[in-house]
Amino acid sequence: MDNYALILKEKGIRPNKNRIAVLQKLAEEGKAFSLCTMSGQMLSQMNRTTVYRTLMLFTEKKLICKIPCSDGNTLYTLQTNDLGCINPAQFRCKSCQKVEALPNLPEEYLNEIRDKKISFQSVILEGFCEECGSS
Repeated sequence: MDNYALILKEKGIRPNKNRIAVLQKLAEEGKAFSLCTMSGQMLSQMNRTTVYRTLMLFTEKKLICKIPCSDGNTLYTLQTNDLGCINPAQFRCKSCQKVEALPNLPEEYLNEIRDKKISFQSVILEGFCEECGSS
């Protein structure tokens, strides 16, 4: 638990038991969660509003990424690198919600968009991972 408190401090977030619990859940499960799923699983520890505020704080401090989904939901997952959510494409399994960072986008693609004033970019590939592929 001390490691999670340290991670929060490094991001400028004051650690408390709720924040540590949310971070621990995201880190140990290694998948993306919707607000509804996360708050349902954390109900015995905190209410939905606390989970929401924690996720918004973590997003603001670039500790987690928001992942827009084709079904209209938004999922939250740990940041996979220090670049934020700008460069890496991600793959999300529609069944188990596991999120994986994919290799960096090709340099010619990044060069093409470098001078643009992009306010939002998300490259999310959705499908089924090997474990869920036969479902």
